[in-house]
Amino acid sequence: MDSRKIDFQGIQNARDLGGLPTADGRKIASGLLLRSANLAEATSADRTILREKWRLAKVIDLRTKTERSQRPDAAPEDAAYLPIPVFDGPVPGISHEKNTDAEQIGAIVPNMERLYRMMVTLEPCRKNLGKAVGCVMEHDFAAGSVLWHCTEGKDRCGLLAVMLLSALGVDRRQIMEDYLLTNDVNESKAEMYYRGMLVAGKSESEAAAVRNAFLAKASYLDEAFAAIDERYPDMDTYLREGLYLPPATIAKFCKNVLV
Repeated sequence: MDSRKIDFQGIQNARDLGGLPTADGRKIASGLLLRSANLAEATSADRTILREKWRLAKVIDLRTKTERSQRPDAAPEDAAYLPIPVFDGPVPGISHEKNTDAEQIGAIVPNMERLYRMMVTLEPCRKNLGKAVGCVMEHDFAAGSVLWHCTEGKDRCGLLAVMLLSALGVDRRQIMEDYLLTNDVNESKAEMYYRGMLVAGKSESEAAAVRNAFLAKASYLDEAFAAIDERYPDMDTYLREGLYLPPATIAKFCKNVLV
């Protein structure tokens, strides 16, 4: 991770997918596919790094309309900005609108495994996720890199990365390892919310639910893979039929980013 981690002043959980190996012995070119948490706190220095070092050409924002209005991205002005929400409205445990605070998440006690299954199986989610994946795949990489994010850079952002890495032929072990790297950033935040809930007099189960909503867990992604495997013969079929991605688009994407 150290070689792929991107350090910023205000942007959290940022990394480059470049360098990850594929099953056929190739690897993803560096400096093309970037993922992160939201860009609302991006500083002037962060924007300069994105523009000059990473040649950022496109930002895909997976957050809800409310999330975007409450925490507008501060991306470089010369980068194209495309909001493509996975969900049309708030989903406690996944989206992070300001009126959905830690206590509300704990009271609802979201089942994260069920939410991941929902994101890869429900028709509206599949269409939106497929649109976002297609937007990355169709990007003109000669113009620079593309970055996608949600709020924490974990769930929606993570699943988009899963689809792209799967299309590129990265095996599930490597995909899982990349997904879990979010915890290098979020474990301290998750623990802070957990202890805060206990101090506020909430139950252990409520506090744990909030902590878990900020963590990447293997069981979440395992559930998404299981839901796909139950319905489709393989991941390639899911990409084509579940996310409506044309084979030619996938092939061109692989050609553009694999070395």
